[in-house]
Amino acid sequence: MNRIIKLTVALFFLLLGYQQVCAQVDTAAISKIVQMSVDQNMFEGTVLIAEKGEIVYHQAFGHKDAKQEQPIGIDTHFGIASITKMITAMVVLQLVEEGKFKLTDNLAELLPEYDIPKAKKITLHHLLLHISGLPNEPDALYQQVLAPKEVATQTLASSTNRLGKFNYANIDYILLGLIIEKVDGKPWHESVKERILVKTDMQQTGFLAKGDYPENFAFTFSIDGEQKRQSDPLFHIENFYAAGCMYATAADLLKLDQAMYTEELISEASRELMFTSYPEYNYTGYSVWTYSYPFAASKPRIMERRGGILGSNSVMVRMLDTNQTIIILSNNDQFNPDSFGDTSSLREALIIELAK
Repeated sequence: MNRIIKLTVALFFLLLGYQQVCAQVDTAAISKIVQMSVDQNMFEGTVLIAEKGEIVYHQAFGHKDAKQEQPIGIDTHFGIASITKMITAMVVLQLVEEGKFKLTDNLAELLPEYDIPKAKKITLHHLLLHISGLPNEPDALYQQVLAPKEVATQTLASSTNRLGKFNYANIDYILLGLIIEKVDGKPWHESVKERILVKTDMQQTGFLAKGDYPENFAFTFSIDGEQKRQSDPLFHIENFYAAGCMYATAADLLKLDQAMYTEELISEASRELMFTSYPEYNYTGYSVWTYSYPFAASKPRIMERRGGILGSNSVMVRMLDTNQTIIILSNNDQFNPDSFGDTSSLREALIIELAK
């Protein structure tokens, strides 16, 4: 009987502690911040807030289309643009852990079939940090379907190389995708499925191609100064490949977020490598940005990944010391995921609120 009483008491305090943890998030304040952006026509999409993996706020607003015929739900799929890069980086680190290659291996060794300027000096480390010096691709590449090899070849044809200088370029992650395929012996998307999506049960995450969209998908659009809505042109988003062609739901991205606190996907040592911030390179890490957020009094340590292609604008903010998560997915150009320093914006206001 004494044992039963002790277990009951222990369970009571465990539940009390759980309630106290969840109570730390002021959901009324969160709701007010989000609703203000919605009322000001500055946001359509979904917002998810979680604490230690438990969802404490998850709401959807607006429409999946420019004609305002289909409302967005919390289970709506959004293009996640460059959040794709974070997933690609984790696959690279898995292969490093398996001894398939080293971060110091150069492109002359890994991709000798490509004409890459300074290939002997560019390593995986350079690609992951966007300091390869390789060029940005022309927009015209997305007007016709191209294999990743052709995207790489056409991009590299117009190159001027500034190795060691930060330049955010998709070619870095397109090349990483090609290296993954070569070393893992299968298409990049199959490696992602097996190594990331299946392991984390991300059943609502996949790969976009022009004309091939998942059910319940938020198509993107722009809004002008007179609040007129114009559908974005449909282009060959599959050409973004390992740099930006994926879609997901907010709940699925939370699964990825929580897996990154464990060794389910990559080891603690690999996470340290991934999260290491380089101030001299715009505070980038391997596909993510990690820094002490300067606009809140507590200066929380956050790791974030943003994405944006036309109206597809998204961000995952991970408050590392408290395991709090902000996921914002939008399908128009009114939400700016790159709002660093604009404390009135949705992303910034939510960080500041959670950091109290």
